[in-house]
Amino acid sequence: MAMLPTGGGKSLCYQLPGLLKDGTVLIVSPLLSLMEDQVQQLKMRGEKRAAALNSALTHQEKNDVLSRLHSLKYLYISPEALQSGQVLKKLQLLNVSLFVVDEAHCISQWGHDFRPDYSKLGDIKALLGHPVTLALTATATEATLKDISNMLGLKGANYLIHSVDRPNIALHIEKLRDTAEKTERLTGLVQKLQGPGLVYCPTRKWAEELADKLRDETKLRTGFYHGGMEASDRMLIQQQFIRNQLDVVCCTNAFGMGVDKPDVRYVIHFSLPQTTEAYLQEIGRAGRDGKQSVSILLKAPGDEEIQEQLIQMEALSQSDIGFLYEKLAGVKDERNRREVLQQAGLSETQARHFLHLYQKVHHLGDDGREVIQREMDSRRELKLKKAAGFAAVTESEGCFRESLLAYFNEQKEPLETDDTACCTSCGLSLEAYEAKGDRPSMNKLTAWEEELDAIFAASCDRVC
Repeated sequence: MAMLPTGGGKSLCYQLPGLLKDGTVLIVSPLLSLMEDQVQQLKMRGEKRAAALNSALTHQEKNDVLSRLHSLKYLYISPEALQSGQVLKKLQLLNVSLFVVDEAHCISQWGHDFRPDYSKLGDIKALLGHPVTLALTATATEATLKDISNMLGLKGANYLIHSVDRPNIALHIEKLRDTAEKTERLTGLVQKLQGPGLVYCPTRKWAEELADKLRDETKLRTGFYHGGMEASDRMLIQQQFIRNQLDVVCCTNAFGMGVDKPDVRYVIHFSLPQTTEAYLQEIGRAGRDGKQSVSILLKAPGDEEIQEQLIQMEALSQSDIGFLYEKLAGVKDERNRREVLQQAGLSETQARHFLHLYQKVHHLGDDGREVIQREMDSRRELKLKKAAGFAAVTESEGCFRESLLAYFNEQKEPLETDDTACCTSCGLSLEAYEAKGDRPSMNKLTAWEEELDAIFAASCDRVC
């Protein structure tokens, strides 16, 4: 079990052992874009025996990956793909040298990003013959770490726990009057700050609207990113940001996990994140190169209510649960069940969570409905408690960093720089993080026709 900060080398923890041992390294990952990015990086570094298996692939592409499993050294796979009987049968024929669970907090009910499909990984690990297992995360409380260990059946595990603190990221909080003032302040900040940067938004709508506003009112190249976009559009934004073709991306929490961009200089939260863990994970997108960076949290009255409303919207009433039971009657296949739930109006997250509970208790009839109601109510109360807890931390009069670390039972270590680089209450000034002189020129965006012409022209020159 390894808890390492974002940019702390989690990928190396399984890529290097994979080269030293025979067999296949199986990496369970929650994000399609993260998988593709990791596979491409391995191939660029000369390791061609890597592939990803997930829902973004066509039927033919999936068959192609499955047909060459024995020749792969690294296989990235989504937890959903692991539910396929066909896939599991083929994986059981492999020598899995290392079973890696990336973003392992997703397995825990106490984690800030619980994903039901992760909860089945302990059983899958057993079906694969209990291979050596590595669980990786960047932020987890003691309760979450214990839950991960229990769910994966880790016995006598070695715990390598790094501090969640990122000393090179200064922590700034600004309290503003209302949303209009926050929007105006955001515009001023992105114009002044040394980039590139990320702006985390509470909803998809806000991500799009703020990106449009920043694009209209500044000279910066701005994009938006959220889970409601087509996979190809999300991939495009991610690659443009990595390749310095965008100055700033306005995004929801769907963006950033595992994105290998070392030089993000600032992360701005336009509203309160739901949890302390989510906040620390998101600010960890900045300063992966170890250089000084800054996190800015913009607060205004009503922010707490926004997160409370988002959490309450996920809740289902008894009548909702009864309606969904009727919709699922006679539907046997798990994928079909999930589609039925989403067609009934549930979000992807709601559908996953409801189906997770339904498949455990639907045989109990009406009693099963009550169990689902209690479980969903309990989950909602936990989320509300975590949201209120983080909001309270941001109101603390003392050192913000100390309050954040106390949540993880850690103490603040002295900074290599003076305390004015710590947080707002320690005397932080944003001037040190503003752009000096002209901004570095961004890579030019060219039309695909021009790129293609340039490639063929270069090839012709070499041949000639």
